[in-house]
Amino acid sequence: MKISAGTKIFALAIFGILTVMLSGAYEFAILFAVTIISMLALRVNINSLLRLFLPAIPVIAVISIAQAVLVEGGDVLASFWIVDITSTGAELAAASAARMILLYLAGSVVTITTSETEFADTVERSLRPLSRVTKTEIGRDIATMMMLAITFLPVIYSEYQSIRMAQESRGVSFKGPVNALKGILSITVPLLYALSNRADRVAIAMESRCYGIKDPRQYEKAAGAPFDAPAPVYRR
Repeated sequence: MKISAGTKIFALAIFGILTVMLSGAYEFAILFAVTIISMLALRVNINSLLRLFLPAIPVIAVISIAQAVLVEGGDVLASFWIVDITSTGAELAAASAARMILLYLAGSVVTITTSETEFADTVERSLRPLSRVTKTEIGRDIATMMMLAITFLPVIYSEYQSIRMAQESRGVSFKGPVNALKGILSITVPLLYALSNRADRVAIAMESRCYGIKDPRQYEKAAGAPFDAPAPVYRR
């Protein structure tokens, strides 16, 4: 099923609002069912979804455990030394975990099934009224910044891995808190330098294509109008 990026982003916003507002078990079950149906309808690649979701599990677990331990009220369900887990804390932790899982899964589904270009085009079209009011190309600029930020995320991770392996080959140790802090400092400077060079190259490439000088341009799909048919005859 092919759905426009604007529709998916709008649906994600409504889904996020409902996820935050609702709190019952049956309501969460319905939201999970909607998420699964969306995954099947959009034919989401499960491997890609797991690659995005698995790194978030430790964060979700830590936040949920902290809420279960720190929130007081209700009956005591379990006690460990000076820590008591109450029914109120457990319910809040379960609801928070369900919300985070739902939001992360829904956001991952939209991210996997929507390209950066579609995101940028949708943002630009949504901000056209603001561009008319300010008489600037703020919509286009914001969309471009978003697309560059999304594109640079895997680049940053790749540069980080390359620099870390290079530092480890030079004998830098990342074991222990002190060595880890020193290792991070040894990675930060070359990483910022490499990213600055990449940003300069991107800026030069955008300037060479006259970005921001003439009227905004974008690619459009060929409509196949009748007057396009004789075009190959005049091609040199």
